[in-house]
Amino acid sequence: MNTQQLECFTTLAKTLNYAKTAEQLSMSQPAVSRQIQSLETELNTRLFNRTTRSVSLTPVGFQFLDDAQQMLSLYYHSLEWISTFHQQKRTILRIGYADSHANCLISKILGPLLAENSNIVPELTLDQTDANLHRLATSQLDLVIGMKDAKFSAENITFQKLCDDSFICVMNKQHPLALKCKKRRQKSVSSADFWPYRQIIDIPPYLLKHVFSRGHHLVPVNDELDNIICATTSEAYNLALAGAGFSLIPSHLAPPHKELVFLPWEESPHAPMGIYYQQQAAMDKNSAIYQFISTSKKCITVRSSPS
Repeated sequence: MNTQQLECFTTLAKTLNYAKTAEQLSMSQPAVSRQIQSLETELNTRLFNRTTRSVSLTPVGFQFLDDAQQMLSLYYHSLEWISTFHQQKRTILRIGYADSHANCLISKILGPLLAENSNIVPELTLDQTDANLHRLATSQLDLVIGMKDAKFSAENITFQKLCDDSFICVMNKQHPLALKCKKRRQKSVSSADFWPYRQIIDIPPYLLKHVFSRGHHLVPVNDELDNIICATTSEAYNLALAGAGFSLIPSHLAPPHKELVFLPWEESPHAPMGIYYQQQAAMDKNSAIYQFISTSKKCITVRSSPS
């Protein structure tokens, strides 16, 4: 199927006249007829009823008309976009991230960057960290933002640390631990404080087997309780919001919410949060990659004690 076939079909569907169709498309009538016949052969169906006196759409042709018009519209929109892209020298910046809650962080960086560089076009990819790092290593992404992955190493990939992030305890305001801390005017929690309560644990699927086969956790877990395991931080955050339990969440992935309590975890380990990129690609100070990294250093501050 090609655009000439679709142009002939949609124009003939409008005019219902081969002569007028040929005139509008600057083609001969036999050429229009051949395009219609080849389209019908490809689709294995009749699109028009033809007699010596009239032309009309078949039921299938009538149903196909909307699809054909949409395909042409998308095609010409793409042509226009590509033409504008080259004329304005736009630059695609392909950013990978592992959790939807990282959008707030990415937006914070992109805001000032795009204000000064309107020709940069961000393209975001949400996927597990290992998958995005593979894309980065094979030049399918320009940047991957998030926590440093201890399992990943590649000679051509550099990690730029933006900050040392820590875990905070997130729970609904009506959670027993939240009420207890409020009564005591307690501004942080210890492992002993949350030990009696059900925990919502987020473990990316690619790490799930690794974690349990080694018999350890990134955070303390009371295995005697009916804890909940989910795949992403955003899922854990929303389950905590629903009152299903508490969750220990990296600070940069815990946006404020009026129905949630955020308390620093006293024994929290700290882990580097930052940006992976191909070192060679960031050497040009005028590149979008270099500018994104530079902007992120200026505007990233991870709150340590959210309210």
